[in-house]
Amino acid sequence: FYPKQDNSVIVSVDSNSSQALSCEEHCDGSIFTLLYQYKIGGLQVEIPDGTWFDVPVTSYGLVVNSGRCLERWTNGLLKSVNHRVKFLKEERISIPFFLEACYSTPIAVLPTIVEPLKYEPIMYGQYIIESNIFKEYQRDKDKLI
Repeated sequence: FYPKQDNSVIVSVDSNSSQALSCEEHCDGSIFTLLYQYKIGGLQVEIPDGTWFDVPVTSYGLVVNSGRCLERWTNGLLKSVNHRVKFLKEERISIPFFLEACYSTPIAVLPTIVEPLKYEPIMYGQYIIESNIFKEYQRDKDKLI
């Protein structure tokens, strides 16, 4: 649940479109993300030509974003989805579910893939530690909560 934002701070502004954002563009590190949006959206995905597309809200529908871990497992056949959230002052409900592997799960290209390997095998825990590049997690890292 995101309450109505009267005096909130914009996280960033897209330099090309001047779109105010409440969550910067990023790809999830997970296997995939399920997202439920209720009545009011805000999610945008980047399509191959670099354009940002507003994901429509569908009653009882879920958005499925493939993550970077799934991209590694499939040797890049399934691409992770670059996405962001527009800054809205309206009250909205957005419920994500991130499917993650166990910390000790080996992340290696699936054995059915015969193309040259793009990714070296790694344990999921180490992968998450090394790939934590989501800007939201980097903010105020010196402050104790």
